[in-house]
Amino acid sequence: MKKLLFLFVFASFCSFGQQKVFQKEQFESQVMNAERLQESYPLLSVIQSKNGKDEIKNYDIETKKVIYDYLQFARSQSVKFDKFEFRPFRFIPVQILVQPNGTIDYFVYGYNRGMYKGIKFTNDSMSVEEQKIFIAISEDFCKNHQLPVSEFNEKYSIYFSINLGKEPRKLSKKGISTIELAEKCTQPDTVKSLMLNKLALEQFPEVVFKFKNLEKLDLSDNFIKNVPKKLSELKKLRFLSLSGNQINYSSFKFKRNKHLKDLNLQYTGMTKIPKSVRRNSNLEILFLGNNPIKFAKNDFKKMTNLKALNLYNIKTATLPKSIAKLQNLEELDLYYNNLQFLPAEICQLKNLKTLAIANNQLWNLPEEISKMPNLQTLYAHHNRLNSLPDLPNLKLLDVGYNLFKIFPQQIYKLADLEEFDITNNKIEEIPAELLSMKKLQKVFIRGNEFYQKDEKTEEIAKLVAGLEQKQIMVR
Repeated sequence: MKKLLFLFVFASFCSFGQQKVFQKEQFESQVMNAERLQESYPLLSVIQSKNGKDEIKNYDIETKKVIYDYLQFARSQSVKFDKFEFRPFRFIPVQILVQPNGTIDYFVYGYNRGMYKGIKFTNDSMSVEEQKIFIAISEDFCKNHQLPVSEFNEKYSIYFSINLGKEPRKLSKKGISTIELAEKCTQPDTVKSLMLNKLALEQFPEVVFKFKNLEKLDLSDNFIKNVPKKLSELKKLRFLSLSGNQINYSSFKFKRNKHLKDLNLQYTGMTKIPKSVRRNSNLEILFLGNNPIKFAKNDFKKMTNLKALNLYNIKTATLPKSIAKLQNLEELDLYYNNLQFLPAEICQLKNLKTLAIANNQLWNLPEEISKMPNLQTLYAHHNRLNSLPDLPNLKLLDVGYNLFKIFPQQIYKLADLEEFDITNNKIEEIPAELLSMKKLQKVFIRGNEFYQKDEKTEEIAKLVAGLEQKQIMVR
């Protein structure tokens, strides 16, 4: 800690210019109040909404990258926030205020004073010395780091939190959760799970290879860049999570194997699917979400055993035709992308049960979707749909936040439908035929035009009462 304090003093002498780091209450009293802050530096999603964009984008990748860069910058200056003293309130909220060109104007941290679950707390959970170090590092980060240029050519802000200290972990039935416990383990052959996530690890831990019967390995949210080839030597490993590590994919070359079934590579900076992943044909669950991926045409050609594929927020407008090869796929997550149409190849996935295509830019759904006999759940909210094709035997359908003006008659043909959401569209007529749907359990219809008309009030009340009499929840 003395070394860290020296760094703070040195930074204080070397730093010139406008103060950039403020505690929240200090910032609001000396620089600008909360209302002006929101107006001057709105969150990216707020700017997007203000500019009248139809699509709703997800900025998790950008936010996660800022957190990672900040923590890496601190570590490069020999500051490790996980070494701070652990306290009950072990995280600090941060809002970074940014110019359109990516220059950081202000770094605002901490809480206003208040109560949380009956406990009094002040603006943060740092000691005086820790706070000095935190401020010095944050000042240097603001002056040496540039955030992404604003796509809206406006000032913006990014909001996140920084964990302080390391919560003590104990041996549990779920598995070993620290490097120290792993190194001390005298019966490694009995251990099936290592939960080594959020330990600020900079290297892939060699102690992992001590556990020959390991089935589950969670290394998420560390600082690991390189994955050793010998990982494939763990012959019983079924689950691996590297999520939240900025992986060097040029070195990601673990061997083809038959045992790994569940792989999580979210938030790893991936821009393309590595060969090591593509050739593991026995994978059943694959999470690639929150990476800016550019597909190659044969990416999914050999992944014929996949049952669940997560492509959440990968910033794509297209999908490779090889996705049609995933004939065993049961779940496909395409939330928060830039799809303007649903590729016909998806409709060839005969075993697909859940399709999540919400928060895209879809104007319609292909007619071929009617040929998906096992599709039971369809999330298509926050798109631009104004009509529906004939649909398969759905149990759940969500088309809220679209552009429907006329209630889609195809809904009444869904004899197995249990839950239906068409909130916040532009429908004027009241869907009274919902009363005839025998398996319906939940229906969400608010936010449509018929709710805005006074002359419809009695008719709506009659529909709601009729649905509730049939034990159907109405919202």
